[in-house]
Amino acid sequence: MAYSERLSAGLGNLNMDDLGQSLREGLGTLGSMSVKGFDRAKQFSQEKMGNAVRTEFDLEYIQLSARVEATQTNINKSANAARNFLQPNAAARLEDMFNEKVTAAESSTNANLRDIAGKIPIRRGNALETRSTYSEILGTHMKAGGTEIGDNTQIGGSLVEVGDTFIRMGKMEKEYLKDVYDNFFKPFSNHLQVEWTNINTEKRRLDLARLDLDAAKSKVRGARTPEAMQQNEQKAIPIPEYLCTQVRESQAAFDRQYEQTKILLTDADRKSAEFTNHLEELVRSQINFHENAKKLLEETYAKMKK
Repeated sequence: MAYSERLSAGLGNLNMDDLGQSLREGLGTLGSMSVKGFDRAKQFSQEKMGNAVRTEFDLEYIQLSARVEATQTNINKSANAARNFLQPNAAARLEDMFNEKVTAAESSTNANLRDIAGKIPIRRGNALETRSTYSEILGTHMKAGGTEIGDNTQIGGSLVEVGDTFIRMGKMEKEYLKDVYDNFFKPFSNHLQVEWTNINTEKRRLDLARLDLDAAKSKVRGARTPEAMQQNEQKAIPIPEYLCTQVRESQAAFDRQYEQTKILLTDADRKSAEFTNHLEELVRSQINFHENAKKLLEETYAKMKK
């Protein structure tokens, strides 16, 4: 059997003309993608060299985008500082971050991530509730030392008394840290990971749509510099219809992406006021913990002075 016959038999009922058409369409799509990528790169490089005109965003959009970006940057810094504040130990912070990633992966829509997370020993959330605080460690050492010396002696009894106080204060600290984590840190940082990730994606798409539009306009103008473009327009040189169509389609795509991005930015700017609520929760937790800790220490101090 000839090679062409074997090939036809192997392809079964697939029509060779259909196959040829599919290949041509695929190569055409690939070619169009290559041309678009080349046009974007050309437009971008010419803009950097000052040899191309670019579409500028309106002042309202520029101010809105700058304000949201500044909010994003500083909230991100504050969230990282809050994590360091809640857990000064770098190794413990890394452990908590790893456990949080595993917990998030278990409920991910990505089957591969869920499969990987399922093979890791169960370590849900973080260890704020189980890890001993520095107050508890201090209190445990004091109480053990006082017991060894003898709580019937003055120093032994004092060590046991103060040790018990710091152990109780450590348990209060755990409750305080969990409260801060749930009501301040998590909503503070989750907002970054979800909403602003979407915003950054849409802003990148807008930049690409803007490059496509300006590249299409540049072809119509037929020149790199504004002066040359004006001269060509004055000559009334006929413009091919396919270039006009490309500009119209690029303009429509840019306008759609611009509106979509502006809506997300406006919503994020409005929601930024919610961060004040999270900051209030941080202050409230601090007040409650320090007031209770102060009361506990004053009671212990009064007992020791008797």
